[in-house]
Amino acid sequence: MVRPFHYDVIIVGGGINGAGIARDAATGGLKVLLIEKGKLGCATTSASTRLIHGGLRYLEHFEFGLVRESLREREILLRIAPDLVKALAITIPIYKHNKRGWLTIRAGMMLYDLLSWGKSLPRHRMLSRAETRERWPGLNPQGLVGSALYYDAQVEFPERLVIANAESAREFGAEVLTHTRVTNLIVEDGRVSGVEFVGEDDQKRFADTSVLINAAGPWVDQVLESVKSPRLIGGTKGSHIVVPPFAGAPANAIYLEARSDGRPIFIIPWNKLYLIGTTDVRFEGDPDEVRCEDWEIDYLLSETNLAIPDAHLTRDNILEMYSGVRPLPFESSTRRHFIREHPQLPNLLSIVGGKLTTYRSLAEECVDLIFRKLGKDSPTCRTATEILNADKRRSHLI
Repeated sequence: MVRPFHYDVIIVGGGINGAGIARDAATGGLKVLLIEKGKLGCATTSASTRLIHGGLRYLEHFEFGLVRESLREREILLRIAPDLVKALAITIPIYKHNKRGWLTIRAGMMLYDLLSWGKSLPRHRMLSRAETRERWPGLNPQGLVGSALYYDAQVEFPERLVIANAESAREFGAEVLTHTRVTNLIVEDGRVSGVEFVGEDDQKRFADTSVLINAAGPWVDQVLESVKSPRLIGGTKGSHIVVPPFAGAPANAIYLEARSDGRPIFIIPWNKLYLIGTTDVRFEGDPDEVRCEDWEIDYLLSETNLAIPDAHLTRDNILEMYSGVRPLPFESSTRRHFIREHPQLPNLLSIVGGKLTTYRSLAEECVDLIFRKLGKDSPTCRTATEILNADKRRSHLI
């Protein structure tokens, strides 16, 4: 039960962004309350492809700043969360029929290495057809030209990264409530003065705040319903399937260009199994009801079987499937995040978009803005250097 107390900041949403903001704010000395309607990291965060990556394909859209930020944050996470974030080798097979040929891929790899100057991971390598066939014999040889081998990183269980951030926040005095739903924003004198919320006991409670952060991901607009904000989220659905090891399965991740539509698909070793995804389709429904549809399953199975002919995967091989909604901006397709201010409610901030990889830099930017809202100077951010303790992942917050 929350004590009758005034918080410097209340954060709605316990995904990776909300937990990251809570940690940064708490280490900066603020009184913090984090409220999550389910389990920490149980929605969009856990429904991701579980990669900590620089966004190689964002280079095609000239989002060099986003790629550079992502690569910098990848390096930070490898350093501060070594038990959770691991290096991952990724192969891009290059075929004659691909939209992106050998020269395009090579140029992209060179730029990727350049933007990640000073990284701890190995540089890319371009491999011939013969070298590719020798190292990945399961790949479809028809039209194969060669491949690129590069490195990003993987967080096998991203919800543990969320919990590690939330536990760190608690160590610095933050309160964390799970299975608790915010039911109303309380507005007084042109400001959000607090929130109304209910826990599992259905008892209505209140908490006051100086600043409110809406980090509810796909539910951002639902949180704002009582304050009549313009629509902010135009999400897309991503679905994945999990299968056991199969004939021709690669020892490292494979980054494919789907034959049917040219979209990127990953086949990734994960937890001694294989994770295959993702789809990317506009989603207008209730995020609580998101499901992996039949056509998505067929798409992922078909593309995997085309890429690795000996796989012969069918629906009977699927051990698990999951879907999530990416909380992308309603009026933009960028993967860059936005911290949306609400002029009519100056102490309310909504987090739109963002990536698992860049949650920490988003949190740092957000907390700097919180301090400005409070009329205080921001202390030096500590989250880029202090190690995240993964040993507490089995806490009551799971």
